[in-house]
Amino acid sequence: MSKKLTLWLLIALLVVSSLAGCSTKPAEAPKSTEAAAISLEDVNKFLNESAALGEGSKANPVAVIPIKHIDGPKNEDTFYGFVTYKFKARNFIKYQISYVSCTCRQADNNYWQTAYVELTLPESGKIEDAKIKTLSYDLDSDGHYTPGNWGDSDPTPAGATFEDFKTQFIPYFVDKSLGEIKDLSTMDDIDLAAYQSGDGRSSYTIDTFTGSSVSANNIIRMLQALYEYHGTDEFFTGEKPAEESKPAEEVKEEAKEETEEKAEESKEETTPADGEEVTTTKVANLPVPVDTTKMFKPDKDSAEIPCTDNSFSPSCSAITPENFINFIGRDDVYYIDLRDYEDYIKKHFRNFEVVPFFAMIFDAEAGTEGKPQLYSGTPKEPVPTYNESDELLEVLFPKDKTLMLMCQSGGRVGMLMDILKARGWDMSKIYNIGGMAQYTDSKYKPFIVDALEFTVDGNYSLEGLTPASN
Repeated sequence: MSKKLTLWLLIALLVVSSLAGCSTKPAEAPKSTEAAAISLEDVNKFLNESAALGEGSKANPVAVIPIKHIDGPKNEDTFYGFVTYKFKARNFIKYQISYVSCTCRQADNNYWQTAYVELTLPESGKIEDAKIKTLSYDLDSDGHYTPGNWGDSDPTPAGATFEDFKTQFIPYFVDKSLGEIKDLSTMDDIDLAAYQSGDGRSSYTIDTFTGSSVSANNIIRMLQALYEYHGTDEFFTGEKPAEESKPAEEVKEEAKEETEEKAEESKEETTPADGEEVTTTKVANLPVPVDTTKMFKPDKDSAEIPCTDNSFSPSCSAITPENFINFIGRDDVYYIDLRDYEDYIKKHFRNFEVVPFFAMIFDAEAGTEGKPQLYSGTPKEPVPTYNESDELLEVLFPKDKTLMLMCQSGGRVGMLMDILKARGWDMSKIYNIGGMAQYTDSKYKPFIVDALEFTVDGNYSLEGLTPASN
């Protein structure tokens, strides 16, 4: 069976499953032998709506996009690329895309390449003005992750290494716009003078890569295909995804009205001493932090047990993603995010204060070289690193305030609650509201920032403190 037919059948099966609602019932016999027409739009809709992927879900949208692959003899074939990551920052979009680049070997060695690409969202709003901010087959732009993969030979049969591609060829495309690459077919169309004008490329020649590998030509083809997909984003089309069909301001206004309606329902009449009637607003009563009607697993290998007052797991919390909408924006609550700044700036609730738990509060080896945290030991039996540790802990987490704490999944909050309990805090006022990864419901969109607005170069230290003599 040919590869094309196999892929066609796979896509057809996906669409049939989508249309059938993933039913386990036998499908009815077709009334016609004529194949039903399918489209990539159908496939991509199915992929993003049939699982926990896509807008408003736990993972970024994915997509299958066509790529016009070109081989050594310059024959074109329609292949497909898989966009496995799309994240929209303030003025650019991050992509991860996998595709077959070189088809000159046997199938068992035709590994897929994965590119990490950042494309800008230009002020003009025109797709042809969008530029390539980053192109990488290994590290991302921050150097924190390795989302890329070079699937071709290293070195190629003509002797060009991956390092050659990274230093001599790939940088040519950075800062190029769609208008500058849309008419390229192969690297033969690249003007030599323009190629050599880049920083450090004056002695390089495109002939270094001519005939070396079709990867060079298919980098161009991949970028052109990704640009086409980039142009379908709402930034350029003006069309909102189904989950965001209403303008953001309208969503915010509706959320505000809902909050005001709930406040109105909780108003009560009071009569002051002089007899004049006034209306005051009574906020919703807070539940106790732990819901003892729930069950939880102390660890992954244990059976579920009932939650108790000292069960600080997010599974036992009385405030969760299901009802937190009722407790947002209170004046009588401190809202604190325990993640590092690097994670906070990617996605966070508005007006949450950041206190990085692992960087500032706890490390089992705190007090040793390079470990400035306030406590060592274990969360249940924390050992102060400094004489001032408890004093600083109270500054960060005031004892006289109600605290709502979150992190990425709720685990760091549970550890902090163990520390606070051990150091004398009143646990009846401290809530584990879970993790940012759990707040995916569209009702929270007006309260969340998920566009990268700034970057942080974290260097945590605590100075002027007295080491504890434990």
